[in-house]
This record gives sequence, C-alpha cells and structure tokens, in this order.
Amino acid sequence: MARKDDDAPDPSLGPTVTPVHIGGDSIVDRLLPHVKKIAAAAGALVVIIAAFYTWRWYQRSKEEKATTALVKGLELGDRPIVAEPKPEDTEPSYKTYGERAEATVAALAKAGQARGAAALFEANQLLAAGKLDAALAAFKKLGAGDGDDAVLAREGVGVVLETQAAAATDPAAKQALLEQALNAFRAVQPDDKGLRRDYALYHEARVLTGMGKPAEAAAPLTRALELVPETALKQDIENQLAALGAPIPEPKAPAAPEIVAP
Repeated sequence: MARKDDDAPDPSLGPTVTPVHIGGDSIVDRLLPHVKKIAAAAGALVVIIAAFYTWRWYQRSKEEKATTALVKGLELGDRPIVAEPKPEDTEPSYKTYGERAEATVAALAKAGQARGAAALFEANQLLAAGKLDAALAAFKKLGAGDGDDAVLAREGVGVVLETQAAAATDPAAKQALLEQALNAFRAVQPDDKGLRRDYALYHEARVLTGMGKPAEAAAPLTRALELVPETALKQDIENQLAALGAPIPEPKAPAAPEIVAP
C-alpha cells in the first residue's frame, strides 16, 4: 500500500484553487517606469491649485480693502459741520461743507472698483466740493438708463449746469448754460408717473424764471401740482405761482366709487 503524502490537500476542505499570475507584471511593476512623470504632473497640479487659491485670496483681500476704504469715505461724509469747534468737542468734524466734501471725495478715490457702489454719492460730493466739471462728468456717466439712480443723476446734471450758469460772468455764456440746464431738467423724467417728475417740472420752472420767461414758468408748476397734488414741493410751487400771478389749481375731488348692481 502506497504511503499517503502528508502535503496533499484534504479533500474534505473542498476544491483547491491554485493562484495564477496573469500577464507577468503587477500594476506596480507597470507604473514604476512612469513614477517620475506622474510625480511631475502631480507637482504641477499642486502648483496650479495653490496659484488659483492664492489668486482668489488676493482678489478677496483687494475687495475687502476696497470696501473698507469705501466705508471710511462714507463715514467722512456723515461727520458734523462745526464752524468753531470747542476744546471739549471730541467728535471729529469739519468747519465747512466744502471741506468735508473734499475729504470725502479724496477718501472715496481710494476705494477702487468698490467706489462704483457709491458713484451717485461721490458725484454729489464733487458738486458740494465745487468740482463742477468732475461732478458734471460723473452725473452724465450715471444718467444713462431708466433706473432710479439714472433719474437722480440726470437731475444732478441740471443742477451742475445751473450752478455753472450762476457763476458765469459773461451774459452769453450764462444764457447758454441756462439753456443746457433747462434741457437737462426736461430730460430728467419724461414719464408723468415716474420718480421725481414733480421735481423735474419745478426745476424747469425755476430755470425759465431765471431766463426771464416767467409766463412760460407757470405751466410746468401747474402741471407738477396736477400730477402730484401732495408733493413735498407743494408750498414752494404755490409760492412760485403766486409770485408769477398765476392761479393755483384746486385739488381735484376724489372720484366717487362705482356702484355695481347686484
């Protein structure tokens, strides 16, 4: 009887699976020749990712600094005006509105792109600082479009031109600037139901009066009261009409509610 091999598999444990090495090389063996290339590519990717996040941090840092500069500029515009400060006054202030406006404009100039959020405010500060040419350019730039800011900017254009006319010493130049101001105010709000239509008509009447055309000034004043009977300018408009010798329109009675038969 043949001797039983001690190393033979026990048939009671089931079928025996013999591992087979397929292909001759493992995945590691195949990658070894390309390790340097892979490492270089991974390193380049890390550099790109780091550069992207550094750039994004830098951009956000710039935005934060610009916003901080903008806030500081706006804060200057809120400081009080004290012609003769007292020793016990600790709150920062300015002696004149022009001085405050100058400081505010200079501070806003440091805000970079963020200053666009306060562009209308900056234009007003330029006007208050007496920088009329710069204010006019700023208002004209903002005056395109139909938004509320554009309406206010077009009104600013008229105000600057009227201010320039008041400062002009040559009669012909003064008249030309008043003509421009009149056209600017007429372009502020063409919609009778739109924002500041009553103000635009009031400004128009003022300029016509300044041009020596009081007879033409009554019509826009009357129109303003008709369109906005409870306008904030009501008292001023009525005073202007009285000065012109023009009748003050009576407020229209509210229409009776329509009764619908059951």
